[in-house]
Amino acid sequence: MRQHINLFFLFILLGSPLFAQDATKDATFQAYPFDHKVFNLETLEYATSQDELSESFKTKSKYAVRYKGLAVDKLAYQGMLFEALTDNSLLLKNLETKATVPLPNKEKGLPVQGRSLLLEAMNGVIFIKPLKEDNGYMVYKYDKTGKELFGVQITHSEFVQHNELTYHLPYLGYLTHTANNVIFASYVDRIPKTVVLNTLDGSISKFDFSSVGIIRDAEMDMDVHGFIQLNKTKSSINVTYISDNFELKNPCFKNSTHIESLVLDKTLVLVAYNGRSPEVHLLAIDLSTQTLKWEAEVASLGGNATSAYFNTVWLGAYKDKIILEGYETKGKHLQIFDSLDGKRLWKSF
Repeated sequence: MRQHINLFFLFILLGSPLFAQDATKDATFQAYPFDHKVFNLETLEYATSQDELSESFKTKSKYAVRYKGLAVDKLAYQGMLFEALTDNSLLLKNLETKATVPLPNKEKGLPVQGRSLLLEAMNGVIFIKPLKEDNGYMVYKYDKTGKELFGVQITHSEFVQHNELTYHLPYLGYLTHTANNVIFASYVDRIPKTVVLNTLDGSISKFDFSSVGIIRDAEMDMDVHGFIQLNKTKSSINVTYISDNFELKNPCFKNSTHIESLVLDKTLVLVAYNGRSPEVHLLAIDLSTQTLKWEAEVASLGGNATSAYFNTVWLGAYKDKIILEGYETKGKHLQIFDSLDGKRLWKSF
């Protein structure tokens, strides 16, 4: 009897810190910063405290990388600041001592095509230099000391010769990234191409199709496990996920330009939207039957589609809830949906 009692108290003693840790973890994941406030994903209410969060769903959940995005000119990483300069070089600054060190610029003097990009990867920083013509993208990875871990070149243009006219036609652009990959895709219909850079070792995978979205692994949301291709003529998408390959038709795909996705058990949740209009569609596909499971009613802030309009969305999940955050010309919005049937549970406007 004494042994059982002692074991019971042993589990209590060992378990108490675990319960405290779990409670802290749950509180962190429940906290969702939005529009200078904190939204509680459990209660679907705004928090009363206005204290700034050091940790939240956007920094600690498995979807955190989705919210980090790209930096055009500066990126802070483990006490260091990586700054892209106008001559496509990179400056490293110690945020504590303020000491700066210029990193070697192997492409010094080469003309650039657009802005350089910085993003945080596993154990380092990725620096993407968009150079002109056949110089392509030069992509480097550095550790926090500025040591180069790898450097690779990715072709982004096609040489075109028409009679006496010759030029380079750009066709490949940044699509998205995960913790372990950067994905580039073609935006020219006659040049189908998707390129995946592995940011762990610098290896490159090429595919002869153009993607408008990727499918991340269901467990950690870190790796690419599939691709989504768009066929506007047929108002359909082609889904390639692990060993599955199928087509799904839906009128919403006709005007879509981007697709975000996540996998919940045997369900593929998609948000299809147009980057130049307020149009957003949320739907779920049953991967077992490869058929539409539900389509949600997404509220819109309104406005007309124009070349000046911008629209982007973030997709995440908390327990049995789908989180859809949008940022567009008309403003920001947050909407929560039931993952089982697509019913909207809450919206910010």
